[in-house]
Amino acid sequence: MVLMRSLYFEKQRGVQSSPADDKTLASLILDRARKIISHPARPRQNLVRSLREFPEGDLEIENSLEENIFLNSAEDLQVEVSVEKTFSCAVILDTSSSMAGEKHLLASLAIAVLVLEIPSENSAIILFSSTGKTLKRLSVREEPEVTILKFLRHQPRGFTNIYEGLQETLKEFGRQKKIKKKVGLLATDGKSTEGGDPVELAKQFDFLVVFHLCGPGSDLEVSKKIAQAGHGFCVEVQRLEELPQHLYQILKKLSRQTH
Repeated sequence: MVLMRSLYFEKQRGVQSSPADDKTLASLILDRARKIISHPARPRQNLVRSLREFPEGDLEIENSLEENIFLNSAEDLQVEVSVEKTFSCAVILDTSSSMAGEKHLLASLAIAVLVLEIPSENSAIILFSSTGKTLKRLSVREEPEVTILKFLRHQPRGFTNIYEGLQETLKEFGRQKKIKKKVGLLATDGKSTEGGDPVELAKQFDFLVVFHLCGPGSDLEVSKKIAQAGHGFCVEVQRLEELPQHLYQILKKLSRQTH
């Protein structure tokens, strides 16, 4: 943790960092995230597919005959395969000026948990301060180290506009026609310093979990209202260093329940 902090704050102070230092910093963050992920194996489900797609699958004669009684070729054969259950989600993080310094570094650990747990193309990362920004788009494959370094280069600044963060997230889901459920994971202290009412936008989500960042000036009641409007629930995070663990637990639950 000492080396990770040292490399991070050198980078934030504008000290010229080499590609090797950047790679080391990203690796340290990912290694720390791996310690949080105690059971990295994702839930699996059994599906029936064609032999041509999955030649290593277990042959399903009954299903094959239902599809084609004559079984004219190997392409007519059906097999059972075990595949990982997947779902898509967007993590929405506050990167206003109040999240600078150590908080920014700790938030990068939450990003690391996400990129290790969810296939890259199934996750989006939305940042918000005075405006909303998509750091990582859905349906885009990206190496974990690349995502981590992109987040670290984004300097926290500006005011807190939760409305803009939710709006940017809904726009990203709107670009993805194949994704049926809008699942969001919002980290906020519930205190908007500018922008519209986030509760109204939250109603457009199918499932929205709010990680309420406790602390002076935070507004738990607003966080709860946002979660309730988003058909989800609120998780109280007493200290920011607990956010990666809380995020991991929710991702595990979603992977078991989301279809």
